[in-house]
Amino acid sequence: MILLTAEAISDIERLREFPQPKNPDAAARALRAMWSALERVESFPNLGRPTGDPRIHQIVVASGARAYIVRYTVLPGNEAILVTRIWHGRELR
Repeated sequence: MILLTAEAISDIERLREFPQPKNPDAAARALRAMWSALERVESFPNLGRPTGDPRIHQIVVASGARAYIVRYTVLPGNEAILVTRIWHGRELR
C-alpha cells in the first residue's frame, strides 16, 4: 500500500500546477511516472537510496526533461510505503 503524508499531498498539488501554463499534459505524465516508480518501490522497498535519516529513502523519477525527488519510508509491521515529500529536482528546498 502506498500512503501520502499531508506534506506530500501538498507537494503533488504544487507540482501539478507548475507546468500547466506551458504544457498541460506535463504534470499528468510526471504524476504517472512517480506513481509507477512508487509501485516498483512497493515491491522492492529498499530500492531507493538512503538519506541522512536511516529511516528515509529517496528515488529520482525522470519524466521527460524533468526529474523529481520522492522521499519515503517503509512503515513497520504492514510494509506500507509512506511518501513523505516530493519536489522537482531544480527546486530549492
